Amino acid sequence: MIRTLPQELEQAEVLRYLGATGKPMPNSVQALLQKAKEELWQAASPRAATKLLPLEQIKPLLQGKDILLHLQGCDSGVLLGVTLGLGVDTLLRRALAMDMAYAVVLDAAASVLVEQIADELEQQIRQSLSQQNRFMTGRFSPGYGDWPISVQPQFVQYLDAFKQAGLCTTSSCLLTPSKSVTALCGVANHPVKGRQAGCTTCALRDTCTKRKEGKCCAQENF
Repeated sequence: MIRTLPQELEQAEVLRYLGATGKPMPNSVQALLQKAKEELWQAASPRAATKLLPLEQIKPLLQGKDILLHLQGCDSGVLLGVTLGLGVDTLLRRALAMDMAYAVVLDAAASVLVEQIADELEQQIRQSLSQQNRFMTGRFSPGYGDWPISVQPQFVQYLDAFKQAGLCTTSSCLLTPSKSVTALCGVANHPVKGRQAGCTTCALRDTCTKRKEGKCCAQENF
């Protein structure tokens, strides 16, 4: 499934990734951001994969308590995957070899871009389900909370992500192309919000920029 690029890159979110939230942005960084956007829009070939399955059918994926809490009250799940494609990986490798400062900005911009595309896809699925009087939680990805990243290869297999989007995993359970996102959203016949894991068990706790800012993304509502 081919996806379109957004009109704009969420610059404030890129700055958050860079740890520069609330700080004046030097002209040099602004120039790097503009260059990153221009090159990403040329190199990216975003694609996505989605599949709606009964929870019983994906039971082998549901390891750990946090994903089960997220899906509480749901009867089905939407598996989704989004990737920017191999062209962005090539762009990132070239930047790393030539200009480390630019590579850092480019990496952050690519991370924000793939999330923007995933957000748009999630919203479209939500709207489609609402027409059937169905409700959906937010996204929950392998590696969040105590949901082990080791489920990633099987997740991609259930999603048929390689055929749909050219998305697969490495031997260490990382996604390839590298700027890719996979996630599971719960679906029910009544309103559900799901749950995002807190910092204590999160696999991203050591690199999370929100945590470094003293903030938390946890949502304990169901």
